[in-house]
Amino acid sequence: MKLRSWNNITSLCVGLAACAAAIASTGGALFAQFASDANRYPGSVATAASCGCGGSLSCNVCAGSRIPPAVRLCPPQQPTGVTSGACEPCITGIDCAQGPAGEKRWSDAQSIEFQPLWHGEYIGPIRLQHLLEYRVRINDEITFTYIPNRNKTLEEYKLMVGDEISLDSIADSSIKQVRVTIQPDGSVVVPMLKPIQASGKTIQTLRKDLELAYQEYIRSPAIDVLPVKVNTSLEDLKDAVNGPFAAGGRATATIVNPDGRIQLLGLGSVYVLGMTLEEVKREVYLRYREAFVGFDIEPRLSRTATHVCFVFGEVVKPGRFEMDRPTSITQMLAQAEGPKLGANMRQVVVFRRAEDWRLISTMLDLQGAHLGKRPNPSDEIWLRDGDTVLIPKKPIARVDQFIQQFFTDGLYRVLPFQGVSIQRQ
Repeated sequence: MKLRSWNNITSLCVGLAACAAAIASTGGALFAQFASDANRYPGSVATAASCGCGGSLSCNVCAGSRIPPAVRLCPPQQPTGVTSGACEPCITGIDCAQGPAGEKRWSDAQSIEFQPLWHGEYIGPIRLQHLLEYRVRINDEITFTYIPNRNKTLEEYKLMVGDEISLDSIADSSIKQVRVTIQPDGSVVVPMLKPIQASGKTIQTLRKDLELAYQEYIRSPAIDVLPVKVNTSLEDLKDAVNGPFAAGGRATATIVNPDGRIQLLGLGSVYVLGMTLEEVKREVYLRYREAFVGFDIEPRLSRTATHVCFVFGEVVKPGRFEMDRPTSITQMLAQAEGPKLGANMRQVVVFRRAEDWRLISTMLDLQGAHLGKRPNPSDEIWLRDGDTVLIPKKPIARVDQFIQQFFTDGLYRVLPFQGVSIQRQ
C-alpha cells in the first residue's frame, strides 16, 4: 500500500493507536476476569510454584482437571423488545381508535406503536375471541360423553320395564324368594295372582298393592319386596353406546340436521339449533332424566360446520372458499388471487342472507384502499358465512367486450371489410 501524503500516515498511526488501546483494554478485562475466577476458585488454578514444572506446557498437572475454567464475558443486556430502546424507529400511521371518529386519511397520520416485536411473537398478539358465545349451527358435530355417577336422587326410585325384584312372605312358605322380572307391558306375574302393574311404581307402593291382592288368599300375607336388579335402562343405554358396532368409549357423535335437530340414543330427535353447549347439556340431561338415572351427559363441539364465501366475476380464481377465521373482503380477494385487469374495484357488490333468509346487499369502493390511498377504509368489511362477492367489469371493459362481440366477432365476420383504397388519377 502506498502512502501518498503525510496526512495518510498520520491517519494510519492514529488508527493503529486506537486499535492498540482497544486490544490493551480487552486484554486487561480478560486478565481481570481471569484473576477474579482464580480468587473465586483457588484450588482450580495450577501455577508453576504449586507443581514445580516451571510453567511447561507439557506438564500433566497443569493440563489436567485443575485448568482454570473458561473465561465467560457477560453478553450485552437485551432490551425489553427487539425494536425498543434507542434504535426503535419512529413510525407514523393510522389507528382507527385514535383521533376523531369516521374514516381517516393519510393526512391524519400520527406516531403509533406499530412494531413492538417480542422474541417469538411474529404470530401477532393474542386477539379477542372470534365470538363472545358460540351457538350451535347446521352441520355442527357434537360429541356426547356418558359419565356414570352414583349421586343420590332427590326422589324415590320408580321401577321400570326389565327390573328384577324378589318377593318374600312370612305367612306363606310358598312365597319365598320368588324372583320376578317386570314384563314389557309393565306388569309382574306372581304366584296365585293375576298380573299386577309394577312399572312406574316405587317399591313401597308395589308392596302395598301385593299385600292387598294377597289378602284374598292369605289372612296376613306380610309381603316383602326386595330390589334385585334395577335401573336396567341405563345398562341398555351403555350397551348401545359401547356395543360392538358403536363408536365406543361411552361417547356418541351426532350432526345437527338441516331442521336444527340431532338424534340421540334413547331420546330420538332433540332441537338444538341456536343453543349454547350449556343449554344443549341442560336440555338433553332433563330429557334423559325422565327415563334414565345414574349418569351425567357432557357435550362438546367436536367439529364446526364449514363456513364458506363465494367470489364471482373479474378475479383470477373465482369459486368457493372456506373461512376458518375472521376474514375481510380484501383477504378473500387475495384467496381468489386478486382482481383481473379491467375489474371495477369501485363497485364491488356483496350479497348476504339475513337470519330469515331475506337478501341484503351493499356496494363497496375498494380502489382507494388497494392503491394505498385510503389507510383506514370503511369499505374493508368482515365477511360472513354464505356471502357472495361480485367483482364487475369497468365501463371501458364492457365497451371493449361489446365491440369485440358486435363488430369483430359479429358484423365483420358476416360482411368482411377489407378497407378503402384511394388511387390517384
